[in-house]
Amino acid sequence: MRTIDSFAAAVHRKRRERGLTLGEVATKAGYSASYLSKLLHGHRTLLPAVVHDLDTALAADGELDKIAAAQRGDASPVARPVQLPAAPADFVGRGEQLQAMDRALVTQGRPGATVTVVIEGGFWTGKTALAVHWAAGVQARFPGGCLFADLRGLAPGAPADPEEVLDGFLLALGVSPDELGRSSLQARIARYRSLLAERPAVVLLDNVADYRQAEWLLPGAGSVVLATSRERQSGLLARTGGTVIELPPLTVGQGLELLGRRIGEARMRASASAAELVVERCGRLPMAVLVAAEHLQRHRETSLTELAERLDSEKTRLDLFTSNDPAVNIHGVVDVSYLALPAMVRRVFRYLGIGPANVIGPESVAVLADLDVERAEEALRILAEAHLLESLPDGRYRIGFLLRAYAHQRALVEEKLSEVERAHDRTLRWYAAAAWEANNTLFPNWADSGLTPRNPSGVAPTSFKAGGFESAMLWCEREVSTALQVARNAQTHGAKDILWQLPTAFLPYFVLTRSWNTWLVAAHDGLAAAHAAGSEAGIARSLEALGWVEHELGRTDEGILHLEEALRRHAELGDDRSRAWTAYGLGLAYASCGLTDESREVHELADRLFVDSGTKIGLAVNRAALADACDLVGQTDKAMEYALDALNRAQTFTSKAVLGIAHQRIGVLLSRRGHHRSALKHFDEALAVRGRSWQRWGAAETLISRAEALHQLGQVEQARETYLQSLEILDAIRDVRALDVRTRLASLEACSVRSAGWTRRTSATA
Repeated sequence: MRTIDSFAAAVHRKRRERGLTLGEVATKAGYSASYLSKLLHGHRTLLPAVVHDLDTALAADGELDKIAAAQRGDASPVARPVQLPAAPADFVGRGEQLQAMDRALVTQGRPGATVTVVIEGGFWTGKTALAVHWAAGVQARFPGGCLFADLRGLAPGAPADPEEVLDGFLLALGVSPDELGRSSLQARIARYRSLLAERPAVVLLDNVADYRQAEWLLPGAGSVVLATSRERQSGLLARTGGTVIELPPLTVGQGLELLGRRIGEARMRASASAAELVVERCGRLPMAVLVAAEHLQRHRETSLTELAERLDSEKTRLDLFTSNDPAVNIHGVVDVSYLALPAMVRRVFRYLGIGPANVIGPESVAVLADLDVERAEEALRILAEAHLLESLPDGRYRIGFLLRAYAHQRALVEEKLSEVERAHDRTLRWYAAAAWEANNTLFPNWADSGLTPRNPSGVAPTSFKAGGFESAMLWCEREVSTALQVARNAQTHGAKDILWQLPTAFLPYFVLTRSWNTWLVAAHDGLAAAHAAGSEAGIARSLEALGWVEHELGRTDEGILHLEEALRRHAELGDDRSRAWTAYGLGLAYASCGLTDESREVHELADRLFVDSGTKIGLAVNRAALADACDLVGQTDKAMEYALDALNRAQTFTSKAVLGIAHQRIGVLLSRRGHHRSALKHFDEALAVRGRSWQRWGAAETLISRAEALHQLGQVEQARETYLQSLEILDAIRDVRALDVRTRLASLEACSVRSAGWTRRTSATA
């Protein structure tokens, strides 16, 4: 009883020093006051875990642990190993993941349960750093301390033997070597779990291969298991009900913060764009960023710009990450994952290295690797499970910059050059056929079907019949950048026409979305390819695309010259459908610089050509433009007739894009006649169908027209709010019309101020 009295006396002394009641001590330690009272009076066993909680609550620095150990008659002090490696000095970000781990500690901490957290991710994402950082912050709560083992599940050399790791843990927990030698494996597992049941601990199992490797090392109730792995641990999670943390690369901002801590903020700010490129080309992987930072520190003469250029080349990108140190040798690190893949999946991975883009889908991969789509999907799934690809929400996948460079090197060694060339050719032709199909869905029969590219891949392009306009638009939004990259990087000599057909195939998409920069690049690429191929049709089509985008970007004089040249060439070639679209675009360009008669004439030409070629959607959009052209030359009745005809035609199309154009045009005509309230109804109808992301430029156009009508009606505040809505869109898409809207807003504000001043003066005079 004397020893129990000593423990109780120590508890009471510590609580009085802290100014706490017995009930407050019990609450801080997580127990009831009744249980604590019975413990202090010797009616409950002094369990190590309970004693440690009291020691922590009273900040006794281990004094209560020692008194309780002596009372239990332990032969030696309780072993409390803390085997964690040093926490990373430059730990950045990961707030979301740390919060999830904290939540798991609360939500999984049920009686009899072990908290299990599995951190999964690709190489060099910082899985171990995250686990160590979090464990270092919580290990003080656990009387059993912290056990750590690198199981080397995916690492050069042999994986760790779990039986040897178990014995190491038992020795750290105070079990004698003699006892280990006399015990069977099952007895040692039971002893390990019994010790951790009395003194719960944090058990960090780094680089786990699978559940079988970790099974013997999983503790019993009260402890926390942290496991890290480069592969998905479905078996471990299924058996433990644990929390999985998918660890992505850092954000660009976090990568820059990590780089700046090592090389200095001043040096990084001096070359901000180069620093961002370095981080991106390091895949935003913490270890890669640190390797780049160490190189910059060691070679002070190397600028960030020079390093960025080196990392931007697939041929030299991996040189920085090749070392005698296995921990920072990308070949040794990735080899283990790569060589563990099935042969077919390894081949797909290699082809991703020679492919045109970082973001891929099952169809494009099937074409690239000459597989059926089902096998391509299976390969992508396996690569994602091995964290060699990142799964995206839209069903596609992304391969990191460093992994793509690694795959590229593998392909150069393991694939025949002739097979690589055939893969490039298949991919180029497939994208051209798919782009044609998608854009012909956006604007049915928009160009001569004789331009349809041949697709020899055996993988049919996505059919847009079921989803129609919306699915075609979605495909274009996802794939346009990749498709243009395919054409730009193509080395084929047998498909020169495809090199201009692919960029120009996206003209309907560009007209609808006004993706200025991509459109301009595509037009220049197409024109260069057409000249290289000596294709008159290609030159004409590319000049048409270039003229349109130059006009849209405000370079109207240049745009008109190119459109006029394209119109002449289309006439010589007898391509009336392309001639019609060019005349339509030229009419818009003429109207924007006040050439109203010329605008009406070419729109009338386009009208005749669209009728003759049976291009219904072209006829509808051109008649909306022709209505404006006629109105500007004083043919008001004819203008409204064309506008209403465009509206009637638009209502027959599945796509609502033309409907928005027609309502917008009628609203403008009504506003010019002073019928502002009627105009507002049409502007509202236009806005109702211009709500999609790719129609933002059209929504902005309608909002500007609506604001003008509201202003004319004297509804100044509503006009101001509508102008601001349009300005928000124009700023987001970096449209040059934003400056004009700001000028109108300033004018509106000035009018409001003058009006308010006049009202005050009138009131004072009265």
